[in-house]
Amino acid sequence: MGWSGRKRDPQDANEKLRQYNEAEASRLAGLTHGAVAAPVTVSAAFVSGELVVEDVFTITGRGQVVTGTVATGVVRVGDRIVVQRGGVDVGSSEITGIETFRTKASEAAAGTMAGLLLRDALDLARGDVIRTSESA
Repeated sequence: MGWSGRKRDPQDANEKLRQYNEAEASRLAGLTHGAVAAPVTVSAAFVSGELVVEDVFTITGRGQVVTGTVATGVVRVGDRIVVQRGGVDVGSSEITGIETFRTKASEAAAGTMAGLLLRDALDLARGDVIRTSESA
């Protein structure tokens, strides 16, 4: 029977969703109360993709893989990249594949943890910065 003697019916999913939406709307209204949203402008200038290297390894038969989080912009398969260490270029290559959590992707945007498969093997280390070149 239970503690109260009555079994409660589970809350209807639609009612639960309605309550969540109301709570989220009031939370967002509290955050933006009195604030004026700035207009979003998109520049036509090139925004390079940038990934900070966390780990480097080689897959036999495939090539060198670099893992890390995309810091800015978007990196895409086919992009030419430049590797920088301490602000100095140490090599260049091309992205031949991207994988995010065992899912193949054609691109990875800022904030995404990704693995990049590179065409050429480079001398890479943790902390290096990979940037898409402006010619890409």
